[in-house]
Amino acid sequence: MPRALDPHTAYHLLDRFQIVDVREPEEWAEGVLPEALRLPLSHLEALAPLRVARERPVLLYCRSGNRSREAAQTLARLGHRQVWHLEGGLTAWRAAGLPCIPPS
Repeated sequence: MPRALDPHTAYHLLDRFQIVDVREPEEWAEGVLPEALRLPLSHLEALAPLRVARERPVLLYCRSGNRSREAAQTLARLGHRQVWHLEGGLTAWRAAGLPCIPPS
C-alpha cells in the first residue's frame, strides 16, 4: 500500500522530496507544483530510471490521487523505497488553498 500525504503536510515538506507530476501533458496547463518533474504515468516506467533518483524521497501527484497511487507502486517495483503520493491530488491541493505555478 503506497503511503499518502495530505496536502498541508506535503506543502510543509516539499523541499525534502523529488516532486513528480504524473499527469498527461495536456493537464499541465491547470498548474503544477513548484519544482515538479513532469513524467506522465504512461511513460513513468521507462523514464523514471533515467530521471528519478532512487536514493531521494519522491512525492507523486496527479489530478485526484488515483494515478499517483499507481505511480507509487510502479516506483516501488523499480526499487524506490521512499515513495509517497499526494492524497486527493492537485484537486485537494487547490481546495486547500495551496499555491500552484503556471507550467513553463
